[in-house]
Amino acid sequence: MTIPFVDIAIIGGGPGGLALAQGLKKNGIDAAVFERDPVRADYVQGFRMRIRQRGIDALKANLPTHLFDAFIDTLGLAPTENLVLDEQFNRIDGAGNGSGEPEDTHIEKSVSRITLRQILLSGLDGIFHPGKCFERYENLRDGTVVAHFADGTAVRASLLVGADGAGSKVRRQLLPELGSIDTGVRRLAGKITLEDAARYGISPLLTDFNTHIRPRDGRTLMITSHRVDPAAYARHGLIGAEDPGHRDIPGFHFNNTTSYAWWNTAYEAGELGPDEVLEHLDGAALLDALLARIARWDERILKLIRHTDPSTVAFLKVKSSTPGAVWQTGPVTLLGDAIHAMTYFRALGGNTALYDTGLLVPELVAARRQGKPLLAAVQDYENAMRDHGYEAVRSSLSAMQRNIGAGRPLKAEAAPQRFREHT
Repeated sequence: MTIPFVDIAIIGGGPGGLALAQGLKKNGIDAAVFERDPVRADYVQGFRMRIRQRGIDALKANLPTHLFDAFIDTLGLAPTENLVLDEQFNRIDGAGNGSGEPEDTHIEKSVSRITLRQILLSGLDGIFHPGKCFERYENLRDGTVVAHFADGTAVRASLLVGADGAGSKVRRQLLPELGSIDTGVRRLAGKITLEDAARYGISPLLTDFNTHIRPRDGRTLMITSHRVDPAAYARHGLIGAEDPGHRDIPGFHFNNTTSYAWWNTAYEAGELGPDEVLEHLDGAALLDALLARIARWDERILKLIRHTDPSTVAFLKVKSSTPGAVWQTGPVTLLGDAIHAMTYFRALGGNTALYDTGLLVPELVAARRQGKPLLAAVQDYENAMRDHGYEAVRSSLSAMQRNIGAGRPLKAEAAPQRFREHT
């Protein structure tokens, strides 16, 4: 059997994998993306992504001008002002929620993950291959690598890039001892359209600001919004429109054209109920569990939770990678959540994956256009990626501890290096 060859094989069609493919295409480097799912319909895909300078810079470098312009033009607007209230709706003056760490967020910018995927897929015909479930790779004596897929097909490449998310099969083979961490934090999040918020009389203090409800005895509730401009969407064809792959999914969660308010809150394991119970509750039942927990809060806050679309609510265990792994450079490398998955606190994950592509593409250009040895290029990428990626993991873990412990200390507050539970 003849195995087809591609110079750079990318496993995983998330933002990192697709941005890498765009950057390689832009520079005339042969690449292919292999993605298991024809449509991204995981829970997180229905939410926005906060935009940071590192993400913007990587997209500007990797995308052709017309697609980067579409990205900028279709960004949603997020609130620019912060507000801190207690659970009885009293303003807490001087209660800044900053961490004191350097902050590069463009606070007014957010992007629908669905719209971002539409942009990143544009022009990748013949490069993006959905329905390809990666199984394993095989190193060959000539220094190339073969990726094997569940359908019995295979592809040979000079470099295999694992961009296949926190559960990466590529990472499991490359670094079999490296597990993920269950942080012991459990998250609930939900959305309500701004139209529904107005109809139900939700206070503008909960829709027009980045609002933190900081109870005297309890866990913080964060609320923000994502406002879209239909006129901007109309200028870019299918970019920003509804994704037809989500058509048969009930509820509002995967709607891509409507402005909404979004909230999230997190508790320690067991505080809202046993994991084995919460994992099987639907959105409406999860809302009931949260409402029972915060029943003494001000009615204006409870109303927001009560009218949240249940299709947008799910129970998530907050996990993280273990920072610090080092390996010998070879024809297989990792990118994004595949190597430095992190908590959602500080909104670093997606931007850090994009930043990885901004590091890797120039190295591969140097290897293919300027005579730099490929393994030297990959090693330089890996060293830079580890420096910034592992720092982002540590930063998000620290932010999680500050946030969850804002109302009262965690039962067993642990520094990142003390985490032990692997899954």
